[in-house]
Amino acid sequence: MREHSSVLVPVEKTSCSRPAFLEAFAEQGSEGKKEVNPPGIPMNNSLDLLRQNYCRPATVTGKRDHYLLPLEKECNEGKALLAQAPVPLFHLQEFDPSGLEQTYRDEAIGAELPVFAVFDLEGSHQVAYEIIMDSVPGTARRHSLPAYIPIQKTQNFVRKINEPRMKGERAAIRTSAILGLFPVLAYLFSYTVELTGPSVLFVLVGGWILGAFLTYLLGEMLLNRICPWKKLVITAEFDGILPKETREKARAAKDHFDNLYLIVDQQYHWKSALLPDPRPRALDPLLIGELKQGDRYKFFLIHQFNLTEAEQYLADEFATKPASAFGRLPTAEI
Repeated sequence: MREHSSVLVPVEKTSCSRPAFLEAFAEQGSEGKKEVNPPGIPMNNSLDLLRQNYCRPATVTGKRDHYLLPLEKECNEGKALLAQAPVPLFHLQEFDPSGLEQTYRDEAIGAELPVFAVFDLEGSHQVAYEIIMDSVPGTARRHSLPAYIPIQKTQNFVRKINEPRMKGERAAIRTSAILGLFPVLAYLFSYTVELTGPSVLFVLVGGWILGAFLTYLLGEMLLNRICPWKKLVITAEFDGILPKETREKARAAKDHFDNLYLIVDQQYHWKSALLPDPRPRALDPLLIGELKQGDRYKFFLIHQFNLTEAEQYLADEFATKPASAFGRLPTAEI
């Protein structure tokens, strides 16, 4: 499949030939020009709007020592080479991660779900979120790109589906408080003499608390069987192969960015036991690079492309030409 555009361009030009990792970032065609989408492949409106509204031009300073080994960097020759090596600069589009905070309301169950999903190029092809009443799944790094996915907005739906359980909890508390009085009444009526002394109050209060606690535990056991707590588990899966040119760009960008991510439109494509079957789609992801600058993280759009199906990828990469294309092959003499 054809890619939409290549947006990573080295700025600095020198008289010497550029290294291979810079060639991978070279613009195909004029800068800013976007290729026409191939027939039969619909453009992804959500990702296009995300790119238009949350990206702005920026310049990124690349790393000039990524191709040296640690042993080489410490020696005098390595230090002299690094001092003379030009610093690569790239024209990119800086991405505002607040664009990932968009949600949509699922028509089937009424849950508010994230529009986008984020996949780490070095991670799993599957991203799962388990949302319960009290908490939402966190991310390993607080300000990383996946941390901007608004999973917390889905908690309102989880609270809604747990309303019968919460009503049962309140009823269990009231019932246990009332039934806890029976041991106290039994204790009072078991004596025919007048009860005196300061210890009597502690005995009565302690008996009420113990009775209420045991009754509450019994009510919890019944509620767990009749009306257990519910949770929502949603899963996003990445199923595709990056085109050859995109993979080359990603490998080259890996030397200049701390992490690489793919942003995918996940609207009506989340998988869950409570959701209907996800709709088929044509993925049109965004390749995002992450740079840590002090305590802050910045994100840059590297590429937008169409995924390649496995069959097409094998045909493009490993297909062999027929024998007639190479002329007549020599035969071995016996």
